[in-house]
Amino acid sequence: MMIDRRRFIRGIAIAAGVGGATLAGLIAYPYVVARAQKELMISGSVAVSRFVALLIAPFIEKHTHVKVAIEGGGSIAGLVALDHGGIDLAMMSRDLNFEEFNLDLHSNLIGIEGVAIVVHPSMNINGISLEHLDGIFEGSIVNWNQIGGPNKKINVYNRNEGSTTRAFVEDVVMKGAKFSRDAKVFDSAAGISDAIAEDSYGIGYLTNKNLSNKVKAVAVNGVAISDKTLLLKLYPLYRDMFLVSKNSASSAAKDFVRYSLSAKGQEILVKHGLTQVSR
Repeated sequence: MMIDRRRFIRGIAIAAGVGGATLAGLIAYPYVVARAQKELMISGSVAVSRFVALLIAPFIEKHTHVKVAIEGGGSIAGLVALDHGGIDLAMMSRDLNFEEFNLDLHSNLIGIEGVAIVVHPSMNINGISLEHLDGIFEGSIVNWNQIGGPNKKINVYNRNEGSTTRAFVEDVVMKGAKFSRDAKVFDSAAGISDAIAEDSYGIGYLTNKNLSNKVKAVAVNGVAISDKTLLLKLYPLYRDMFLVSKNSASSAAKDFVRYSLSAKGQEILVKHGLTQVSR
């Protein structure tokens, strides 16, 4: 029964050191059920779950005999639960590493999300290095003239603590460090975009989906963000979205992976901000 598998996943999450609050409940979805003849249980990265959840309704329209449940908890917890048979598909925001890889697992890349560094359109800075970006976010670089800009204070715009994009920036750009306390915090990407659009000396970050002509995306380490540079792994701020399955996966799990890579599935993911990886 699915309820037993949910308890199993929570136990795995605790053993893996994942916070119970994150895993406490299923993502609200009308097709999630407690019992079903053909269940498909998907768990793992919260960042990936935002996109996978978009595929469930159209998938069920084509596969009416399948009932789907989706739960967060983190990439590691999802992978451990998959390995122990607690779920059918693990969501991961990175590929399997050397220690995790085995011949029974298959990682399926379903999309790529880019994270852009944005400034006011009038700012004369068109590119920035990861090193300078780290200094700005941590607070050791506080004036634009330190990186070739005007003699003006840098105003940093940040997301709230629960943001998966903030966690990504802290991990990839800041190597685990924290943002300066002077950074202004917003609970939405739209808040950051609107604030920078009105601040000639502001800087922040947005995912591809939230870019607009109200702000300017700058090159990072000399590379501009685009679908091409994301696919070629040239632009440094990206996260891959994976569904990991076992070779012995159920037919429902295999069908869901195929749907996520189909033209229709990719159309949905691209519409919501991912770079297409399959046709």
